[in-house]
Amino acid sequence: MARKVKEKYILFTGDAHETVKFDFTAKQIEIFITLWNLGLSINKIAQRLNTSKVSATLIVMDLEMTGRIEARAGGLLGKQKVVS
Repeated sequence: MARKVKEKYILFTGDAHETVKFDFTAKQIEIFITLWNLGLSINKIAQRLNTSKVSATLIVMDLEMTGRIEARAGGLLGKQKVVS
């Protein structure tokens, strides 16, 4: 017998999520793919597309799942050097 779930947490349903964008033009996606392949960080890509880091990260997830981009060295940080 399966466990009974008392409460569920449903993603992207709170007030803080009102600014998350889920729709982009074909041109924006082309630009995204180009910048991704050039190794720009997700932060810089988000700035160039004038969107949030969360929205840009959702693009990564979608394009990777559909095979339009591949994982890259540096992941979301791209070629940028991390200084600690």
